[in-house]
Amino acid sequence: MNTNLDMLTSEDLEAWWQRVPGARRFLHTMITEAEQNKAIVADLSEDNDDGFISIFTEEIQRRNYSIVVERYEVNNCDNEEDFITDLAMKFDPNYVPDMMSDSIIMDVARKNILSGYVIFVKLNSNLSGLTNLVSDFNKIESAQKGSLIFLTPEIMPSQITMRVADYILPYDVQFFAINLLENTRLNQTEKLYTATLISKLAETSAIVAKNLSSAELFFRGKDFAKEILGDSFDKHFFNRAVWETQIQFALPIVESVRENLIERNENALKKLLLMPLTDEFGKSIESPWDMELRHLHYYGGSSKIFSLNSWEKLEFAYKVRNDLSHLKPLNIEELEKIFILNE
Repeated sequence: MNTNLDMLTSEDLEAWWQRVPGARRFLHTMITEAEQNKAIVADLSEDNDDGFISIFTEEIQRRNYSIVVERYEVNNCDNEEDFITDLAMKFDPNYVPDMMSDSIIMDVARKNILSGYVIFVKLNSNLSGLTNLVSDFNKIESAQKGSLIFLTPEIMPSQITMRVADYILPYDVQFFAINLLENTRLNQTEKLYTATLISKLAETSAIVAKNLSSAELFFRGKDFAKEILGDSFDKHFFNRAVWETQIQFALPIVESVRENLIERNENALKKLLLMPLTDEFGKSIESPWDMELRHLHYYGGSSKIFSLNSWEKLEFAYKVRNDLSHLKPLNIEELEKIFILNE
């Protein structure tokens, strides 16, 4: 990730974890797992561990005020036994490992040394055997053993890892972005378009979404995105996202132009075409409602049945449809013009 991106503020974090449906579902699933005294590996995908832990702490203590959330940072994880022994002794200075136990983590769980605690263990390097640590801790059935949540840079097997990215849908990022765009100079259609584009560019990243949530993305497009994303900017990915978003917004408007032209000129079109007929591609046209934009443009243009205003709308809609069909995104002037047609 681009380290020059502005991090989420406390207000952003609350909005993301408390109001965005997918992020909130992840938060509450994590809390439920912790309340059930599980060991968990969590992949938050971004550098917002502290913010998440703060929100998590507020929420779990609202549900159970007796639970205490602690943080434990590990810089050297070469020896799991030393790490677990050190962790245990922080909560029970008199702890002595049982050498007869199957594993030290199981011994800690059996003795309920972490009872009443949810401990976020931040690993700054990979820990060989983390999968076994989680598995062994969870083998012990005890309602007082506490919970361990490992935050690790290591890519862990999906069966033991909770990934926030697995909970986030494009709608979630769109919802987050449109709220951040609320007080910008964009109108409602422009806000919705920009938020939809952000949801494609940011994917599951709240931080990228926050930094892209500006009217400048709508008006300056690629130049603004390059400034924000820096070295992580991908021109082809950006162009594809813009094209997909424009297809999503422009084609329904183009279709409404087609329907409106047919509705207002239906009788004239019937007389003109002597229905039914077959076009140059073998398509049977039995009523004006079977006509595509190209039919309206060809037959209507040659007969001049449309008013000047209607003809200009038809020509523009036809151009937009052709450009997008040939993977050519609209420029800002064309995009604003197509939105006006929808008003």
